[in-house]
Amino acid sequence: MEKLLNRIHKCTECAAFLAFGPRPIVAASAASKIIIIGQAPGSVVHKTGIPWDDKSGENLRKWMGD
Repeated sequence: MEKLLNRIHKCTECAAFLAFGPRPIVAASAASKIIIIGQAPGSVVHKTGIPWDDKSGENLRKWMGD
């Protein structure tokens, strides 16, 4: 899992198309029971590096009953 996460964090495949530059935001564990994938994190998440650390995360947590 660690090797995969390192490869994802180093990815620059879309660099030419990203206004803020590449910064894949990912959190994972081999023990995870679900996977939630988002597209094009906004400036808050890009800045903090924390998945779902913005309004979309608030909505997601609300939808999931948190």
